[in-house]
Amino acid sequence: ARGCLETLASASAVSRAWAEASGDPDADAASCAAAVDAGDDRALAVWQRAVDALADGIVLAQSLLDPSTVIVGGGLAEAGDTLFDPLRAAVTERLTFQMPPKVVPAMLKDTAASLGAGLLAWDLLSLEVTA
Repeated sequence: ARGCLETLASASAVSRAWAEASGDPDADAASCAAAVDAGDDRALAVWQRAVDALADGIVLAQSLLDPSTVIVGGGLAEAGDTLFDPLRAAVTERLTFQMPPKVVPAMLKDTAASLGAGLLAWDLLSLEVTA
């Protein structure tokens, strides 16, 4: 899709933008995060665009749903404080009267989908046993 959050604030979006900004076609989001930590201005600009987009999405969700916690997963979350420190600040800066949600990394990472599929299978098997 065009303009969805994934196209702006995902590891693949950062990888594409960083590859273009750095001139290295093999550059990825992890190398961008490392360059951010090293103070590279080009990396900081790429990273900030992703953080801003993600913060805008979180603030929209906060305005509509008022969650107390927002869980961020995916490849960008692997950057740890390099992502979460500026993201939390950007979310807080954008809110007016709302209480900022806790913004935390996903704990299950890549195993979440497998666990979800297993639980769904378990539920479906339980339904067949009782039917």
